[in-house]
Amino acid sequence: MTPLRRSHLHSAAFLLLCAALTAPAVFAQDFWLNGQYSVVTYKPSRPSSPYGWKVDVTYPTGNSGSFPLIFMFNGMECQASWYKDIVDHVASWGYVIVQYTTGPSYPFMFGERKEVQYLTPLLQWLEKDAPVQEPELAGKIDFSRKAVMGHSRGGKLASLHYANSTNNFTTAVLFDPVDCSFFAQRDMHPSAIAALAGVDAACDLNNPAPHGPSSLSAAIIGAGKTGGCNPEGNNADAFFETLSSQSLYIKVKEAGHMTFARPADWSLFYWILDQVTCGTCSCSNITSEEVIYEARTMAVAWLESKFWPSQKTTARLARYKERLDNLTSKGVDTIRWPFGGVSASNPLGAGVEVPADAAAVN
Repeated sequence: MTPLRRSHLHSAAFLLLCAALTAPAVFAQDFWLNGQYSVVTYKPSRPSSPYGWKVDVTYPTGNSGSFPLIFMFNGMECQASWYKDIVDHVASWGYVIVQYTTGPSYPFMFGERKEVQYLTPLLQWLEKDAPVQEPELAGKIDFSRKAVMGHSRGGKLASLHYANSTNNFTTAVLFDPVDCSFFAQRDMHPSAIAALAGVDAACDLNNPAPHGPSSLSAAIIGAGKTGGCNPEGNNADAFFETLSSQSLYIKVKEAGHMTFARPADWSLFYWILDQVTCGTCSCSNITSEEVIYEARTMAVAWLESKFWPSQKTTARLARYKERLDNLTSKGVDTIRWPFGGVSASNPLGAGVEVPADAAAVN
């Protein structure tokens, strides 16, 4: 090889090395790792609803296109900030997540049948006023691609919205959802489990409404420990038994109901639910950090499978399945895995629909 030829090759190699060192970080390949986007939360100072409820909008920063819209619903009397770990993680994968926090005692006074009506003015605010108040939101939301998430009573609200075809939600992610309870009875508290099966029925623990299976699928992660806050017959197991066989269901045996939320600072209300009444709300033998880590991972895996089906997503699902298999000995049970034969040994699986042009997606 001539010295000139060798010099050219060395120069080319040097340029490639420089390009590699200055290139953006490689996109996270596993759902439990953060996605490629930095996120920020917008908290409007002006009321965005007839009720004046606080609203949080968490979204990817930068000029990076539009993203699917996810509504995240809190548990009974819980704050939006208690789900920050889940919300930030999901948003980092390319989703805009909207939360609201109701006024004190609203759930007890008015119930879910009235609260679901709030979604219409909230959507209107997001489309018209929010981009004016927060210019970076302009063009950030793809309103044609929407889903719902929720914990506890928020899982019920998410399911009620999902069952209502008006807003065309693609799917739902449920964190230890609760349908009917001693605190939620009669007409102002409709049964979400019945709604998922196409039946409009009020909550009545003594005379539950008869209903059949649902054609809708969702991702559920449930607490293995149950109590008054997530009673048998109205907990994650009950949602799983109603939803279609294409649903994903994971159960954390040692988790209690409140481990799916975590305040940033000490909260008396959370402490009462998690400690004082843990006999009712089910004490946990596992930390919130561990439970939330698995909950947010499941949320990303499910949403990616629905919004971004591709060979990359299927390969990531295979690694996620391997992770779940390894967690079985630690009390994390995969009750249903709906992605065909996707596994570490068969990363493309069977029964997972991948568009012909999906190789370049995501």
